[in-house]
Amino acid sequence: MKQRWRRLAALGLTLCLALSILAMPAQAVQLETEDPADQIQAEETLAPAEEETQPVDEPETTEAEDENLALLPEEEEEAPVIPAQTRQVPALLTAHVRYMEGFPEGTFQPDKQLTRAQAAQMVYRLLAAPDSGMGPCSYADVPASQWYAKAVTALCRLGLFDDGSQFRPEDIITRAEFVDLLVRLRPDAQGQAVFSDVPAWHWAAQQIGAAVQLGWINGYPDGTFKPDKGLSRAEACTIINRMTGRTGDTAQATKIIGLGLYSDVTIDYWAALTIAEASVSHTPQVSGAVETWYGVDLSALTFTAGFHDVGNQLFYVDRYGKLAISKMVGVYSADASGALTLTSWSYRMPNVPYISQIDNIYAWVGCEAVSTLMGLQAKGYALNTPLKTFLDYLPRSASDPEKGFVGSPYVPDKSKKTRTTIYPAKLAEYANSYCGGDIVCQDFRGASVTDLQRELLAGNCVVAYMTLWWKEPFYRNYVIEGQVQSLVSNNHAVLVCGYDPDKGYFISDPYNYYNRGQVHQYWENAQTFEKIWNERKVGMVLR
Repeated sequence: MKQRWRRLAALGLTLCLALSILAMPAQAVQLETEDPADQIQAEETLAPAEEETQPVDEPETTEAEDENLALLPEEEEEAPVIPAQTRQVPALLTAHVRYMEGFPEGTFQPDKQLTRAQAAQMVYRLLAAPDSGMGPCSYADVPASQWYAKAVTALCRLGLFDDGSQFRPEDIITRAEFVDLLVRLRPDAQGQAVFSDVPAWHWAAQQIGAAVQLGWINGYPDGTFKPDKGLSRAEACTIINRMTGRTGDTAQATKIIGLGLYSDVTIDYWAALTIAEASVSHTPQVSGAVETWYGVDLSALTFTAGFHDVGNQLFYVDRYGKLAISKMVGVYSADASGALTLTSWSYRMPNVPYISQIDNIYAWVGCEAVSTLMGLQAKGYALNTPLKTFLDYLPRSASDPEKGFVGSPYVPDKSKKTRTTIYPAKLAEYANSYCGGDIVCQDFRGASVTDLQRELLAGNCVVAYMTLWWKEPFYRNYVIEGQVQSLVSNNHAVLVCGYDPDKGYFISDPYNYYNRGQVHQYWENAQTFEKIWNERKVGMVLR
């Protein structure tokens, strides 16, 4: 029996020695060519095999069992570890698809740092077969219900992210991590980092060097790369566009950004062209370094509502964010490209209902809300909403009109210490709650007379914060949340719903003090109106 044990032990040691000698060259090549994350996986893969070669106390075996033991090495060879360099590299789409989107409120937030989840979503959209991976993926912090789960899991299974217990989706992705992700799509690329803060032993030195050689990235003027620093969403677009050879169409990108593709990206922003290239699907035609877009459907894009001057042309975007194309907008005619032509200088909204803030309600200081309700009903909203309901449910604030109506719309503040009003932003938010999900009302503060006239000529109306009886504005000091502010004391809001260069501005005035029970609508001369408007520039537009 002892002899049999000695024979088995000797056979086992001989097999282990032979296998280890054969495996050493392949292992060395694998560790030299893989990145540190793959090295860790390779070491973990080898550990169980080493444990199996340790001597153990086994019960007595039969001759048949000896034959089965002899077959173990052959069984191990049936499932070899595939070196990283032989894995299939995911292919990128050749089409110029949209791989970046904005946020629900219409912003892009270009200077906000990119998260790991957002980076995964970007790359996922660029792959030809993103869901073809078969590798393991077991992140505990990526619930299937999250918006990024599909992209993260797909990239993990493709080997573009290493499998592990945690993915950290909301963490900022570092510059080194982002480069590592992209270079995995080009494992043939070679290079060595030359930055002072990326030594040769840095885990991403080769990846960073390869990205430099490919022309995807640059360092900082001081010779550093800052591998552990995050990168902005705009910077990420820049790198992706370089990687995919996308240069953008300057003319079309300027128009699209100028129309307000994102409310926080203007045409003079340093990465405006880059962001447009990332955000709009198109068919490119490239001539040298010049790219021309085809197949861009402007009607399918969503822009910032209002008027936009782009390239010496005027365009209009409705409240749904859609560019007006081949239609009339008030007295403007929009052609097939959306460019507007003014057909008349005079326009007055038809069928504007009149609501008094005095008759039967006595809302002496509720002019902002009453004017708003008239405008909503003129646009077809809140048709069955009683004035008292609209007034009573106004958001309230103890002293700050920016947060709600201060005081009571029914009771004037005779102490002259409280500025009883509500400012346009909060008023618009409240008014839109009556619009069934449509964004009809928007803060219009700071708008010029030209901006105002354009809205009126397009068939829109404006709740304008003017003065009672069209007097010169006069100011008092009011305490707003502990801070003294000089504000207009004789404030009065009216609904402006028409413009004519000869007659002036058509006003639906809720304060019918001298003609109770009657409709108080009239034309106010342009000189008086514009003087007060230019001093205050406070209003809310209804589109």
